[in-house]
Amino acid sequence: MPYCKNLKQKMNKTIYCKKLKEEITLKNCNNCRYKEYKQYKALKSRTNKQTKREKERFSIIYSNLTKCCECGLKTGDFDKRINMYTQVEKNEIFSGAYRSRSIEDGMVAPLCNFCHKLFHKDRMMNLIYKVRFQKEYMKTHSLEQFINRYGQDFIYKLEQKKRS
Repeated sequence: MPYCKNLKQKMNKTIYCKKLKEEITLKNCNNCRYKEYKQYKALKSRTNKQTKREKERFSIIYSNLTKCCECGLKTGDFDKRINMYTQVEKNEIFSGAYRSRSIEDGMVAPLCNFCHKLFHKDRMMNLIYKVRFQKEYMKTHSLEQFINRYGQDFIYKLEQKKRS
């Protein structure tokens, strides 16, 4: 139940109306002619700075970001796997806390809708892409710099998975 913005609760648990400047009951508040509700603003899901960064995404491996790097479909092509026209979007390889770093460093891969879902479901596919981008990053940086930036060595992780 939304409450009037003039309604306040005192320390002794009594209800006080700022407009009438007196203690009241909730019943009196419902029938009040001065009743006003608080206006709540919708929260932004992204800041302007983040939106600008996302528009300017690039990839250190893929030059054509309009073609899916996994299956080769382009935006607007008909995908028989899902019986829909596809949309190719830029996907950050390292998600979560490392998403903004992934955007900054060009760790972005163009994936169609189907491959994007597969990328998040299939852990091995996800790990293979992370290894690809780690190897490309390590052409200009050291392993220690990569681990400091992204938290772990994915090449080592892939080797461990293959052994087990």
